[in-house]
Amino acid sequence: MPRKNTRKTVTLKLPAEFIELCQGDNVEPEDVLRGFIADLAEIVSWADNPRTDGYASNGSDERRYAMEYYERVGWPWLNKPLR
Repeated sequence: MPRKNTRKTVTLKLPAEFIELCQGDNVEPEDVLRGFIADLAEIVSWADNPRTDGYASNGSDERRYAMEYYERVGWPWLNKPLR
């Protein structure tokens, strides 16, 4: 089944600790979140043909670690209906 081309806008109030972490590393919180999302969703954006939305994985290890985090938290299983 092909993927629907849907997008969702989410507004979050980021905690001060996250903002301070990013500021300490001189990185924009949006860039950190966009990179994590791209790694988790395995969005590869090639340098010769970059995505216009700015989403791009940070590498194969980062994709693996993002998925390990996601699975370890239990997101794939937490909201599945019981049979």
